[in-house]
Amino acid sequence: MTLKDKVALVVGGSSGIGRGAALALAAAGARVVVAARREAECRGVADAIRASGGEAVAARVDVAVPGDIEALVATAVERWGRLDCAVNSAGISEDFMPIADADDATFDRMMAVNVKGTFLCMKHEIRQMVRQGGGGSVVNLSSILGHVATPSGAIYVATKHAVEGLTKSAALCYAKQGIRVNAVAPTVVTGTEMVDQMMRDHPGLMDPYIADIPAGRPARVEEVARVITWLCSDDAAFVNGHSLPVDGGQLSK
Repeated sequence: MTLKDKVALVVGGSSGIGRGAALALAAAGARVVVAARREAECRGVADAIRASGGEAVAARVDVAVPGDIEALVATAVERWGRLDCAVNSAGISEDFMPIADADDATFDRMMAVNVKGTFLCMKHEIRQMVRQGGGGSVVNLSSILGHVATPSGAIYVATKHAVEGLTKSAALCYAKQGIRVNAVAPTVVTGTEMVDQMMRDHPGLMDPYIADIPAGRPARVEEVARVITWLCSDDAAFVNGHSLPVDGGQLSK
């Protein structure tokens, strides 16, 4: 699996799955733009890539701001001339309650980041891929909760179902131009801020979900990152419009 001479953009690359994806893409030979709101952390990821002999730059981006996304794609193109792969990993989860107890502001905030943010990233990433003559791979971060639901967290479930829809529609629209759009749908992944914070702030909340994983444990960041890297590579050249669960068999039940 090689991405030698490919240019990759990782949005949400400062930590968790995004950070893992940036490191894995670089290890496969890609030149990587690592972007998130926390630019200092992005610089740390870029430094780690360069220390391992790879090429990377860091950039700040707020996925809820259209101009930020457009400028971010331009950064990749100005630096390396093109964009071949894009990973849209930015996301938040704040609704740990039944839908009747959720507030409007939480809904608006999560939709702005998880759904509109993914839409804006795809819009400008795909525009660049079309502009340079077609070809490329976009990988969105969904969740097994983009396939199924839970009694609580309805807003998060809704955002991930929306990401699945955006992924499939874009895949159909740009398939003949050689642009593939897929998603990964992980189960509980330790080593991510979202899961680690939930475990810290809501003890026991994740226990039923972990117990439901046939593999008997949560996923690890690097396991999801390797799947993302494969989807970005030519080894997955005929995989398009797919949401690939990384779930230890959980959705097979």
